[in-house]
Amino acid sequence: MASTAPQNSGIVLITGGVRGIGLETASVLHQAGWKVAVGDLQLSTDDELREDPRLNQFFRVHMDVAESTSVQEAVKAVVKEFGGLSGLVNAAGYNKHQSVAELEDSTFQNLFEVHLGGVLRCMRAAFPALCDSEHGVVVNFSSIGGRRGRPNRAPYAAAKAGIEAITRTTAIEWAPKNIRVNAVVPGVINTRLVQQNIATGRVAANSLLRGIPMRRFGEPSEVANVVGFLMSPQSSYMTGQSLVVDGGAIINGDW
Repeated sequence: MASTAPQNSGIVLITGGVRGIGLETASVLHQAGWKVAVGDLQLSTDDELREDPRLNQFFRVHMDVAESTSVQEAVKAVVKEFGGLSGLVNAAGYNKHQSVAELEDSTFQNLFEVHLGGVLRCMRAAFPALCDSEHGVVVNFSSIGGRRGRPNRAPYAAAKAGIEAITRTTAIEWAPKNIRVNAVVPGVINTRLVQQNIATGRVAANSLLRGIPMRRFGEPSEVANVVGFLMSPQSSYMTGQSLVVDGGAIINGDW
């Protein structure tokens, strides 16, 4: 019988790890002693490498989470580079705003393939290596968008809600293998994408802030630190849980 004592660190693959919250998560885990691989559809440009030297600390691998062969090859590359894999963070994702009445098939198909399909493909591909590690740990990214109704976000919201359901189901299936599976549920975070949406008028900053009791956006590092907790022995008796990091937006009844 394998030991039940959790490890302090290991080898982790972070999808969507080249930018935004994924990059902050990579930095947090690297500082905690993890060997970090970041997978992304668009790898770092030379300018990004110069602007953020942290990227040079990580093993970078191209992967398209919407394509099974790409995911399998990326996982194989990480296992070959480090000799194993004990952690997986599924942070890859994007959004496209369309109303249900105007929804194109390609919009919901692509969003589902990246979010729901991406999480499933990555967990499936990583499962053998996570089993071999004897103390595997997975953190999936959901969103408060999967719990609150906002217009023009139906496929994204459905996909994110589905990720929390997948997290609970997989946690039950994988617990006998000493693999923990949890999720983080970010609110409005001060990422480049949010800044672009505000700048283009797609969303209004004041409207968003009114719904957040703490009256500010979260920082990527604040989400990354929660992921770091879920990946660490400090959460060793937690599995199938979803931790919300949103400044109180979900529980806000002051309206």
